[in-house]
Amino acid sequence: MEKLLDRKILLFIAIFAVFVMPSISLAHDARLEYVRQELVKAGYDKKAASTLVHDKRIKVYAVKKVSYKQPNWGIIESKFYNVDYIQQGKNYIISHSATFEKAETDYDVKKEVIAGIIAIETDFGKNSGSYITFNTLYSRMKQASSTKWKAQAVQLMALSKYCLEEKLDCFSIKGSYAGALGIVQFMPNSLLTYGIDGNADGVVDLFNPEDAVPSAANFLKKHGWDQDQLKSLARYYGSSVGYPQIVLTYAGLIN
Repeated sequence: MEKLLDRKILLFIAIFAVFVMPSISLAHDARLEYVRQELVKAGYDKKAASTLVHDKRIKVYAVKKVSYKQPNWGIIESKFYNVDYIQQGKNYIISHSATFEKAETDYDVKKEVIAGIIAIETDFGKNSGSYITFNTLYSRMKQASSTKWKAQAVQLMALSKYCLEEKLDCFSIKGSYAGALGIVQFMPNSLLTYGIDGNADGVVDLFNPEDAVPSAANFLKKHGWDQDQLKSLARYYGSSVGYPQIVLTYAGLIN
């Protein structure tokens, strides 16, 4: 009888460790608690904010999965300047001609440039990322130093606000290793600030060209496109190396 009780106790402990301990760990995560408090301060529903930051689907990705990956610009140029890929860009614009024409009219940003951004960011939407964005941003915040984690928290809060406002399941949204979203790879803060509901359906969906195309054009416009195109593209990417000139060159080739 004592051995049977011992086995039952051990089984209970094992079940407790698997199902209860993770939620306790999250409940006492000071950085997640900071996110929750900031969401409540911003006016979001307390219960909804708590439910989000205590979701059992939260996990930490390994550092190697969410660390910066240096692009090989030579390989990218070889791909982009190939005749077949140039044709893909032309075909993509034709497939979404009304959306590109409207964005060009509204923001005075050439449609070929936006097509170039979509090409370099996600291969025309074929590779927008497979990581759960909430977990990506949580991992980056969790793994950041004590002096830098709040800068990472800004993006997690922006994503949380987007999900709460649109009543979306945050854990259904997938993106890049860095937490960028959609076919134009906006970070969540840019989504909130520059996202455009192009098809007027009440939701900014960056996986839909009807919203993504004008959103990218809006970002470039707001970052000085009329004054300096290369600098505006550098602001989009976060660096002046490689990316801006490749996008402009490709845009010229598909014009």
